[in-house]
Amino acid sequence: MSIGQYNPRSRYRERAIQRFNKTILLILLMGVCFGFGFFIGGQNAVVQNGTLKLEIEDMTGRLKTMQDELTTIRAEAQTATSRFEQLKTQYERDIPSDGPMREIVDMVKKQISDGMAPDRLAFVLRSARPPRNCSDPSTKRFIIRTPAYKGSDSVVTVAEGAIVISGTGSSAKTREGQLESWFDPTQPVSLTFKNANGENEKKAGTLPFQHSVIAGGKEYRFTLTEGEKSFVKVTFDSCDYP
Repeated sequence: MSIGQYNPRSRYRERAIQRFNKTILLILLMGVCFGFGFFIGGQNAVVQNGTLKLEIEDMTGRLKTMQDELTTIRAEAQTATSRFEQLKTQYERDIPSDGPMREIVDMVKKQISDGMAPDRLAFVLRSARPPRNCSDPSTKRFIIRTPAYKGSDSVVTVAEGAIVISGTGSSAKTREGQLESWFDPTQPVSLTFKNANGENEKKAGTLPFQHSVIAGGKEYRFTLTEGEKSFVKVTFDSCDYP
């Protein structure tokens, strides 16, 4: 039986080699893990970058589409505004809101709604001409009959009896409410224009107002205003018609 010699240096050397090998192995493992993690992270970054790129492209496309739609809407709005202004101008030119043209349009509408044939109305309008060969104005007066008036009838005769004008009105009142014989000029009066054929044309309203009558190839134009107490003043002239 033999006994080997114990060498402590050899034992320490082996342990040192083992520790070195373990350290190297640990470093290698850490390097592999780091490299694998770096690779996985890089791949993930590539995927994320690709996804972000696609999202950016999609959002850019949507933004461009919205900008195009906004441009189209603005163009349509500008066109609509321009068209509205054109229609407004045309409407105001063709159908004025006030003035003589508006009054004429309203009268034409009323005549048609009352049953006058449009062609007849058009003939009358075409026949109308500026006044020609007009006489100098003349003035007459007559008494407006009232419920309290007890006197004789009062009329105005024009064109040798071709037109006879008369009228009625409301009685004026005293402070105590008693009726006077003369008419109240603040209230409407009713006038009658009688022609040579016995036909009557009524005109009602508050003074002053105007009226015209055709008789004997003449147009008689009347302006009726308040005169002296009880009286209506009639100023008129005549022009060739048509």
